[in-house]
Amino acid sequence: MTTPVAADFDTRYQELLDRYEGGEAIEALIPEFLKLRQEQADVRVSVALGWLYVLAGQKDRALHFCKEAKSVPQGKYNHALALLAFNEKGVREKLDEAYRLGGDEGRKDAIENLKDALKRRGGVFPAAEKMIRWLESDA
Repeated sequence: MTTPVAADFDTRYQELLDRYEGGEAIEALIPEFLKLRQEQADVRVSVALGWLYVLAGQKDRALHFCKEAKSVPQGKYNHALALLAFNEKGVREKLDEAYRLGGDEGRKDAIENLKDALKRRGGVFPAAEKMIRWLESDA
């Protein structure tokens, strides 16, 4: 049975995702996800924050939240993107871990997310383009 607090958390989390998908500015979403995270430790929020900080170009925060979300495929894909975007080592290792954890479905989701990241960055995001090429060629 879902408690009202959990249902409220899930509802607000989904609303924030909807706002992201609706094109709301990353800078406006980050504080909202941080508030949600203060209320409840949830890997979905860590995944979202890692992603948003990568897109915002904030290396330390991106790596922090990506590491927090390492237990799920998208968290590992986000970590690989962060490493690549910020010229860190270990990208292919993280991609391999992500694939082992999420399989073909996780890879497809990652490709979709990377295409979205590319669009959000005005079509210029070399790290996302490179990861898309890798993931599509490995399929």
